[in-house]
Amino acid sequence: MDANQLYYGDCLDWMVQAKDESVDLIYLDPPFNSKANYNITYGDSNGKPAQVVAFEDTWFWDSKAKKRVDRFKNAIGLQGHKSISGLYSILGDSGMIAYLSYMAERLAEMNRLLKNSGSIFLHCDPTASHYLKILMDDIFGHGCFRNEIIWYYKNASRGKRELAHSHDVLLWYSKSGEKESWTFNYKDILVPYESGMTEWRYTKGGQKGKTLPKGKVPDDVIALPSLNAMAKERLGYPTQKPESLLEHIIITSSKENDVVLDPFCGCGTAMAVAKKLNRRWIGIDISPMAIDLVKYRKLKDKDIPVNGIPTDIKGAQQLAVEKPFDFEKWVLTRLDGFMPNRKQTGDGGLDGRAKIAHPKADESGLAIAEVKGGANVGVAQIRAFAEVIQREGAQLGVFITLRKLNASGAIRQVLANMNSEPVTIESKGYSRLQLYSIEEYFDSRKPNLPPMLDPYTSQEIHPELL
Repeated sequence: MDANQLYYGDCLDWMVQAKDESVDLIYLDPPFNSKANYNITYGDSNGKPAQVVAFEDTWFWDSKAKKRVDRFKNAIGLQGHKSISGLYSILGDSGMIAYLSYMAERLAEMNRLLKNSGSIFLHCDPTASHYLKILMDDIFGHGCFRNEIIWYYKNASRGKRELAHSHDVLLWYSKSGEKESWTFNYKDILVPYESGMTEWRYTKGGQKGKTLPKGKVPDDVIALPSLNAMAKERLGYPTQKPESLLEHIIITSSKENDVVLDPFCGCGTAMAVAKKLNRRWIGIDISPMAIDLVKYRKLKDKDIPVNGIPTDIKGAQQLAVEKPFDFEKWVLTRLDGFMPNRKQTGDGGLDGRAKIAHPKADESGLAIAEVKGGANVGVAQIRAFAEVIQREGAQLGVFITLRKLNASGAIRQVLANMNSEPVTIESKGYSRLQLYSIEEYFDSRKPNLPPMLDPYTSQEIHPELL
């Protein structure tokens, strides 16, 4: 993998292709098996708040999990064999062992990628931190354990049946256990002697070359507030972490020009901080929404290479054949403001939705889309989608195909019936049902749509600013 690039897809698929000892620092904030769905507020057919799932942090015991666990149990030379075998004897056929076997596959690859002077910081919470430490001890070695770091943040809520949750855990392991072999820039993170918990504020870079006063190495509890709704850096992405937390990690355990890998990069906080601190970076995520957030919103650089995303119609066709659900999600996020549905099968002919920025008070403000990646698309599918538009009370609908359709007389009649009267939004007229294709997307043509709301911030999207 090349530095300063984004990679779309499962991090395991990308990491197995990378060279040994090619990364200096790994930070990962993976799913925790919290049994939570991380949602983005959106609109339903009545214009009321609804939710689109950004990702699900729920794991189930299924045939894939069984296959993973069996492989670890039977392959005695595999990193993770001892820990997964032992944990399975305790947890049995469960969602937790499904999650842990998933993580073991990926942690083994991360261990291979780390340089001898490198470190890994695994961000987790008490749901699975005790199990993950067993995995890390097995894969990286107990002697390579450096710290369990507590990120303490104030939590205004109070539990009724248990104590309020107010911290996350970061497990820090070095690649090597040999003394002084790992990068540890303690002089850059000193804090005053009178301080207790580390109230981290990165200020050295803003002091115009002045050195920090002598102090002590901070302890393993970092007190930092989580991002509030009004924070300037907030993008609206679920589980987004504050940049100051990543500054602490990256400054502590890497040097300028080092390579920082985040295999679950989300909205790209680690990438943004690495760039600011003159480190090279690699970001991987399985969500096309996350990749777009990093590229266009966090790093604000439309020229960043994105690997795994189609760059021409041939690549799009290949994705549609090999990974139809990934194709569907990718297609929907090519349209400003659209998000894929939570369900990708049995979705009732509605693959994605968006909110119009300025509907009238008595209008739904809902726009919907249907994606068809196959070659056999005809009037029956378009007529069915027209019925979905009416059923959902949507103001606009976009029917998206891989290649531009040669509209038959029957298709033209469906369009004529749906578009007999234009939908007026802010004095401009729009077709209620539009046909669009990925072929047109690669020709830099977009459907004629009104301004949409950003699904992460609920603010109007201004494409010309990207």
